[in-house]
Amino acid sequence: MPYPGLAILIVEDERPLRSLLTEMLSPRFQCSSVESAGEALRVMGSRFFHLALVDIGLPGMSGLSLCRLIVNRSPNTVVVVVSGNTDDQSVAEAMQAGAADYITKPFDLAHAMAIVEQALGRRFPWAVA
Repeated sequence: MPYPGLAILIVEDERPLRSLLTEMLSPRFQCSSVESAGEALRVMGSRFFHLALVDIGLPGMSGLSLCRLIVNRSPNTVVVVVSGNTDDQSVAEAMQAGAADYITKPFDLAHAMAIVEQALGRRFPWAVA
């Protein structure tokens, strides 16, 4: 089901994965994608995003630091973290940073879509009902 009124920001430094996530989410959501935390902050300064999909392993500022900034600057934006780390400590750190959920790489596309929709549904039930 498409949700054209919901905007998602994809923050991923790996171009193939960024393209894949954009391709997967674009039919249902308004998607923008960037490759760094700095670009994400710049784009978020001029537009509201309902959800930010943030890679933990960004160059420069880490995805966890970006997660904290997003939660502080835009508390209505849902953050879902993407990482290759599957250990409990990484998941706990992401949740402490304010992430609503965590997707581990490599991931199944249907599972990733379900996590995005669930995270949005918890914050914006009117939009994904």
